[in-house]
Amino acid sequence: MLLVLKRTLYTVSFSLLSCVWSVAQPVDLNPPLPIGVIEIVNHEVFDEPVSGVSMPYRIANKFHIQTRNVVVERELLFATGDPLDRELLEQTERNLRELSFLRDARVETTEVDEDGDGRSDRVDVRVMTWDTWSLAPRIDFQQVHDRTIWEAGASEKNLFGLGKSVTVTHRTNLDRSTDRVSYTDPQLVGSNVSMVASLAKLSDGDEQFLQLDRSYLSLRDPWAWSVGGGSFRRTDPIYESGTEIGRLRHRGQWGDLSVGRAIRRGAQHAVRMHGAYRLRDERVGNDGRDFGIAEVGIRSISHRFVRLTHINQFERSEDFNLGVESFGTVGLSTPTLGGGEARALFLAVGHARGITFGEAHFMVAEGRFDGRRERGDWRNAVATLQGRYLRKHAPRHVLLSRVTYQHGYNLDPEIQLLLGVETGLRGYPVRQFSGDRLLLLSTEERWFFADDVGQLFSLGVAVFVDSGFVWSEQQTVDLSDLKSAVGLSLLLGSNRLSTRGGIRIDVGYGLNNVNRVGRWVFSAGSDIAF
Repeated sequence: MLLVLKRTLYTVSFSLLSCVWSVAQPVDLNPPLPIGVIEIVNHEVFDEPVSGVSMPYRIANKFHIQTRNVVVERELLFATGDPLDRELLEQTERNLRELSFLRDARVETTEVDEDGDGRSDRVDVRVMTWDTWSLAPRIDFQQVHDRTIWEAGASEKNLFGLGKSVTVTHRTNLDRSTDRVSYTDPQLVGSNVSMVASLAKLSDGDEQFLQLDRSYLSLRDPWAWSVGGGSFRRTDPIYESGTEIGRLRHRGQWGDLSVGRAIRRGAQHAVRMHGAYRLRDERVGNDGRDFGIAEVGIRSISHRFVRLTHINQFERSEDFNLGVESFGTVGLSTPTLGGGEARALFLAVGHARGITFGEAHFMVAEGRFDGRRERGDWRNAVATLQGRYLRKHAPRHVLLSRVTYQHGYNLDPEIQLLLGVETGLRGYPVRQFSGDRLLLLSTEERWFFADDVGQLFSLGVAVFVDSGFVWSEQQTVDLSDLKSAVGLSLLLGSNRLSTRGGIRIDVGYGLNNVNRVGRWVFSAGSDIAF
């Protein structure tokens, strides 16, 4: 009898404690509403004018194959019946805007009161996308001081409206000519796996690779993986004072297998770990590099995005993450793992943080180190510090500044830190300065004064000031050694016809005299980012 009484008292006590604990727990008085109807609205490339000539736009839309709804549906991170999660809606927007065949995307919500009692019962979601012109010749031209870069070919970025991309090009750049055929599929066999395949014939060799990738789709996504491999043969140029002084034969093959797992997931923050195995077999001149690398890493990432227009691509929305991101990766190569005779340790660490000063006024500071330790010394080690600053004075007027410092140590022979018009020091010839230390400061004011004129082009202008230098470890330098330039730019773009940005025409003037080099430098082309 006493035993029964004790058990009864224990049971009652446990029940009372459970009740007290339940009462003490915070109750969500406003749980998220469930998602109801999901509507997908895809807009054509051109809008038909209400007044004036509309026939050319109507004909162009008829020839364009519109993105199919199923392509957009596969990118959605939510479904009917799910509780509303604003971060997943916003991440869906960002993922859609990353697709090369869409010029913009928006996700809108509407609360619905089905019972008429004044309280919302569900949230309906409308996903709106806008197509860009997908079938087009690729005719790119850049005049970078005394060097000409050009590309000719054809590209279809939205094959049959399914988001697949096929590109055939011939390109002549600063180092070589390349004939390339590539295929990109962001939704392989209707999945979230992307595939990129490429075959190329180079004037000094060849290149081929295949990559399958299942990336993290959001901060709440639990896992990711990638696998790929390829090979190449080419010659790498070596520069001194803007002149090519030699070439190194470079051939290699590589293979990667990586698996990632999120150990912490949330609406605004995630911590992810990954493990990878990487094979590297390279020959550079007489130097052989054989590595079989077992790698582990961790990354902490938080989201604090701002969406702005008229920064790099006129009226197209761009997403800037002002959150904090830190990562560290360690890899070990030994003969047992498939590497060469020498052991090697690979290290990469980095940190980035956004600092907000006001609306559309912020800075992003970044620092990272990459290198490998081999035979008791660091090789090919580069430390990088960078700060990027943005301030919008008005909806179409923005100030952009950047400072970059790179410190190289014991770099591989084919690796050089180069500075000239093509790498941000406008006003000086291509690859004019080379070494293993680099400092670059750049400030630019941009005015976007005409958007979507005739639905065909947008216009803007910019003024810039650049200052920088590259030097070797043996040199002693001070601020007086910096080379500075000023210049004017004309910006042209069309978000309906291309998501690649636009055309930039720069005229730069070098403020410092360099022997046997003119001070005026002209550069133009559709591959110059702005």
